[in-house]
Amino acid sequence: GPDDSYFVWKKNGEKMKACITEQSHMLFDGRVHVLSWVKDAVSENTEYKCSFISKVGNVTSEVLITVEDKDSAGQDGWTKEFDTWRSAISEHDKMMQNWRKTW
Repeated sequence: GPDDSYFVWKKNGEKMKACITEQSHMLFDGRVHVLSWVKDAVSENTEYKCSFISKVGNVTSEVLITVEDKDSAGQDGWTKEFDTWRSAISEHDKMMQNWRKTW
């Protein structure tokens, strides 16, 4: 990303200031790899928007988290999917740390 780039996170239309993690890593060709994510807990349906903003342009990603009843039949499937995502994020973080050491 360009050196003037930054992230804006919104939760249900309100700008977030907490729970946000950002990482940036210089690549060998002078470009920068940037990543941002939110760790948050919700008890009701929640919409998140992440905007990446720079002088070159802007892009926004959106996701709607739908909260189901704890007694819902799909709970076991969700728990397995959540564990898979948590594992993938952990692996990505380890990879980024290794890149940081290498560069």
